[in-house]
Amino acid sequence: MLKIENKNIKKNNTRLVPIRFIVGYSLLAIVSGLSGFAFITIINKVISDSLNEDLVKNSSYEYMFLAAIVVFFVTRRLLSAGIINLSQKIFWQTRQDVIKLILKAPYLKLQQYKDEVYSTLTTDVNNITNASVIVITFFSSVVLIISCLVYMAYLSLSLFGLSLGVILIGVFVYMVRSKKSNSQLKTVRELERGFINVFNGILNGSKEININKDKGNDIYNGKLVKLMNTGKKTYVKAFIQYLNSEIISQLLFYGLITFILLYANNMLNVTLDITISFVLVLLYLLGPLVTVMTVMPSITRAKISLQKMSKLRKELQNVKFDYQIKKEDKIKYRNFNKLELKDYSFSYGENKFSVGPISLNIKRNDVIFIQGGNGAGKTTFINTILKLYDLDEGRAYLDNELIPLERIEEIKEMFSPIFSDFYLFDEFYGINNVEEKKVSYYLKMFELEDKVSLIDGKFSTIHLSTGQRKRLALISALLEERPIIVLDEWAADQDPHFRHKFYTEIIPELSKLQDKTIIAITHDDKYFNLADHLLKMEFGRLIEINKTKLDPILQEI
Repeated sequence: MLKIENKNIKKNNTRLVPIRFIVGYSLLAIVSGLSGFAFITIINKVISDSLNEDLVKNSSYEYMFLAAIVVFFVTRRLLSAGIINLSQKIFWQTRQDVIKLILKAPYLKLQQYKDEVYSTLTTDVNNITNASVIVITFFSSVVLIISCLVYMAYLSLSLFGLSLGVILIGVFVYMVRSKKSNSQLKTVRELERGFINVFNGILNGSKEININKDKGNDIYNGKLVKLMNTGKKTYVKAFIQYLNSEIISQLLFYGLITFILLYANNMLNVTLDITISFVLVLLYLLGPLVTVMTVMPSITRAKISLQKMSKLRKELQNVKFDYQIKKEDKIKYRNFNKLELKDYSFSYGENKFSVGPISLNIKRNDVIFIQGGNGAGKTTFINTILKLYDLDEGRAYLDNELIPLERIEEIKEMFSPIFSDFYLFDEFYGINNVEEKKVSYYLKMFELEDKVSLIDGKFSTIHLSTGQRKRLALISALLEERPIIVLDEWAADQDPHFRHKFYTEIIPELSKLQDKTIIAITHDDKYFNLADHLLKMEFGRLIEINKTKLDPILQEI
């Protein structure tokens, strides 16, 4: 079994949030929390002095209030601006990291996780970003809670012990009841993946749905509505659970305040000024406690999203590779004379369809046609040649020199493919210095000069028929200046006139005058005699057909 793994892959150790930002925002959060706490402390002091008729003696309170307000405003303003910048940094950096991972992931593995990738780039990234904003608020609230508890212990140990007991009971009730909510949020995340799957089906099958409205209605009513209703109900249940837990905790808190106001003086022998100060601190403490309880669902969702993202990362990195080809090696691959593939084989799994072992010699300027029935393995074999699928077995020789397994990914440098389910990019990505004269020449060759031109380094339009878009895709492939052009049923969407021109004029010119090697999957039997080599795929095996015996073979097709 051939496995490809680049041992020189560099791990990305760059922190999403630099330490200096974490420290800076944490300090701002602490100062902001303490300034708010200082404000309530000054209020308590003013009340205490008023009750003892000492307020007039101390004229510095206005400066203390002003200092607390200014510090709170400045730190909160800096912290809020920092949080906004931080959240956007995390949002776009996380997306960037996921996309980098996708670009490096094996093709076959990526196809299996397409829906999960969509969910990660939308739902998970947003959950993590929202949590990054809330964490700072959460931290500020924790600072306030700790400060208030310390101050409460300073005011009265007996009231502090009573209050701490009630708070711990509330926290326990909240945590126990939240377990079910956390499970429901995980279910919602799985439903999101199902929604993306159905939604992609609607987009990809839009033509079929447009023709058959019953199909669309059945998808919507039978599948999508059920998913959405289940998701909505589960989400509502989860948050009502959190809400009920929060309300129970607040009821305990209000009960505590009522008890202190009515019975603390007689039962615990606490003076009136201490009681008032203590209740004020409790009322102030309620705010950050509610904040902590309110943000817990968002933090839970972020935790679930992080777990999903981590799992996706491991799955996509199951086969690791990140080859970097040197400029001199690119030249070597592009100036090849002969590429030999020996005993290539690939299987979708045990007891599943497989191709090979197949051997194929590709000489420069060859025109190779591959034909065969549906399901014979033509496209699978092409994907294996292009290293979209990992080989089970096989070796490759470039100009009689064995390509080491750890470098076999570099073989991709030789090919420019147009797949049957091709995608036409709107710009010439990966192509430097697009020559206007060359583009104009190709547009004329492919009879598109009256429909398309080159504007600002890209095609003026790509909104054409499928056959014409395939012509643009082939022009883009030719501009990549790679030596081997691979075509999967390219001519199937061309009109009879252009199909004839393609086989009789364009292919010979590309091969003989423009130094290209052509590998084409085709069913156009009337043009088979124009190939240098005609191959037939049957049951995953590739055989070469003797063109002198072409007529009897064609009778079987």
